[in-house]
Amino acid sequence: MFNANEVLEKVQSKIAQLNLPIPPKPSTVDTEMQLPPDPDKLTSTELAQKLMKASAWFGYVQRLIGVLESELVLLNAEYKIRMNVLGIPVRNKLGKQNKEVIESVVLNENKDIMPLFTRIQELTSIRSTLESRMEVYSKFYAALSREQSRRDSETRAG
Repeated sequence: MFNANEVLEKVQSKIAQLNLPIPPKPSTVDTEMQLPPDPDKLTSTELAQKLMKASAWFGYVQRLIGVLESELVLLNAEYKIRMNVLGIPVRNKLGKQNKEVIESVVLNENKDIMPLFTRIQELTSIRSTLESRMEVYSKFYAALSREQSRRDSETRAG
């Protein structure tokens, strides 16, 4: 039978062989993503530091989402296979029922699939949170980048 963890190990091994650089967790202790009321008051150095910090957090979270998605795809495949197999006797017993009813009965009667279901729900929730954070970092970076561009334009025009 399909085992998501076994496939994940193979996938991770293949990815590791590519020797791609991995964005590290930013080492900054300043984890606040807040723009000052007037970005014009930031020095060029402060602006550059905030841009780099936003970029670092964006890359790191993007990496986390990729790792999470890799596991989630495989867990969903395993869950689907197991649910379809375990659902056959339930469908035979209950007759024509919608997918959610069959899934609920299978989960209730087969406690061994509940950890898989729970892990999928956990990862889905984490993914939503990470995607939200990535959006925050992206908007923060974009705002800072606009300020940098404005300054560059003023320098060229002046």
